[in-house]
Parts: sequence; structure tokens; C-alpha cells
Amino acid sequence: MQQAALPIYKAALELAVYMEQIVRHFDRYHKYTVGTDLRQKSKGVLFGISRAHLAEEKLPALVELRDSCEEMKMLIQITKELKAFKNFKQFEHSSLLAVTVCKQAQAWLNAAKKSRGGDSINALNVPLEKVSGRQTSPVRYLSQNRQKRSAERAEFTLRHACRCA
Repeated sequence: MQQAALPIYKAALELAVYMEQIVRHFDRYHKYTVGTDLRQKSKGVLFGISRAHLAEEKLPALVELRDSCEEMKMLIQITKELKAFKNFKQFEHSSLLAVTVCKQAQAWLNAAKKSRGGDSINALNVPLEKVSGRQTSPVRYLSQNRQKRSAERAEFTLRHACRCA
């Protein structure tokens, strides 16, 4: 279970657990329609991460993962339009989690494309100390600083985009 250490896996797991928790409190109609879709798609993203991590040829699996993440974001937006979320905070948090996973999936895809064009080392699976010789943590898809800025931008965008709607 090596993928449990991946930041994208942790974020997707948090998204899947959160979806399970909020769908539980949807109205009966929404629970069995859009709620089922949310739960299945969030678990599908999690399974896609595992498939991409274990795949020999990562690019097709990563493209599929990125597309699943985008579908997840659209499904969250549809759920908001249907007014299935109990409050705006549920929508905001689920959107933020989905955006985080999508950005990491895109970064993983970009890194895989870059490593495919050049050296044979897949930078996503090799610790930095093996590549550079210095003692550091494993390679991450996005630095913590960049993730924080991305989350703040996503939150700002969500707040201002939803006020207009």
C-alpha cells in the first residue's frame, strides 16, 4: 500500500470520506440520485490514483485520473445547483478538496510527461536522495507553500463565483 504515502492519495481519501459523510444527510431523492454519483465518483478518483501509481505506463492512467477529477468538480457544481448541500460550507469544502486533488493530478500528469521526454527516472516514485544524493523527503507533486496558495485562490474564487450565481 505504497500509495497511502502520496499527498494526492491522502487528499482523495479525505474527499471520499467527506462525500460519504455529507451524502448521508442529503434528502432522500438527492441521496439516491446525485449522492450516489458523488460517492461513486469520489471512490473512482481514489481507485484511479492507485491504478496510476501501480501502472507501468502512467500517462493513460493519469489522463483518465485527471478527467475523473474534472468530472468530480462538475458533479459538485451540479449538486450545488440542485440545492442538495445542506449549507454553503459543505459545497465550499467539497469544492476545495476536489480542486486540490485535480491540481495534484494535473501536476502529476505534467511531471510524467516531462520525465517521459527526458530521463528515464520517474520523479514521482523516486525519493530525492536517490536522485540528488542529499538527504530530503520524497518528491511531492506540489510544495506545501504552493498547495496553500492554490487552496487560498480556490477559496477566493469559490466565494466570489458563488455570490454572482
